[in-house]
Amino acid sequence: MLDGLNKYGLPIKYAVLCMSGGIAVIFLANVFGINKGDATYLSAAIATGAGGAMGGWLRQSKGKKR
Repeated sequence: MLDGLNKYGLPIKYAVLCMSGGIAVIFLANVFGINKGDATYLSAAIATGAGGAMGGWLRQSKGKKR
């Protein structure tokens, strides 16, 4: 999935995937009115992007290719 991001490395690929997922979750929470906190799109992008990059880095350090 998203093989075009493979040239940038696993941490970048995971960061992009998690960032888009985090933004989608905040969007859906706002649409359905279940967003009780003060979560914004920017904070979701930063938090999930950083978490995805760390997950990708850990996976890459274990020798995983995808």
